[in-house]
Amino acid sequence: MRIAAFIAILCIGYVADSQSAIGMEVVTRCGLGSDQSHTLALLRDHPIDSTAVFYLSKNSTAPVRLYAGDEDQSRGDEIQVACIGSKERVFVISGEFTSNYLQGVAIRYNTKAGRWERVDFAERERPAAIYLDPKGLVVLIPNSGRNESPERYIIYRYDAGAGLAKQAYSDHLPHPSVVPIPVPKNRPE
Repeated sequence: MRIAAFIAILCIGYVADSQSAIGMEVVTRCGLGSDQSHTLALLRDHPIDSTAVFYLSKNSTAPVRLYAGDEDQSRGDEIQVACIGSKERVFVISGEFTSNYLQGVAIRYNTKAGRWERVDFAERERPAAIYLDPKGLVVLIPNSGRNESPERYIIYRYDAGAGLAKQAYSDHLPHPSVVPIPVPKNRPE
């Protein structure tokens, strides 16, 4: 009798988990990499008022929450999403999550390096441009002047060695040989 009850509990848990994954709404899909053969899907689930919990799925794998940790860290509002670029595309999402700043993520599949690159940011402004170079992904955010630095730009650069982004301030744009990809404004999801 105990084994039957245990199996029933496992089945109920499996069905509840499967229904949650099946019930997710696909917000957008973005083909990444120089040949756009890598896909990134943004999904949402568990809506409450104007918010939802956001998930990512790389190459059709099981969805994971946008931010690690508890579900509320990935619950967002006032979300803007863009899949930008022509020769190579980048996925960018920003919105109101758990901080009193706009938070977001830029993701690229770097075909030359054979790796996924992710830059997380939290600032008062949304990104203005993304730069792609062989070394990695660069996110440019205008500095509103209310930060720790008087420089004009906040720059998040993917660091391949650390596997994460490093933040810096500058009055100069990234290297002039790298063409910026503008991030469109006001495309709420």
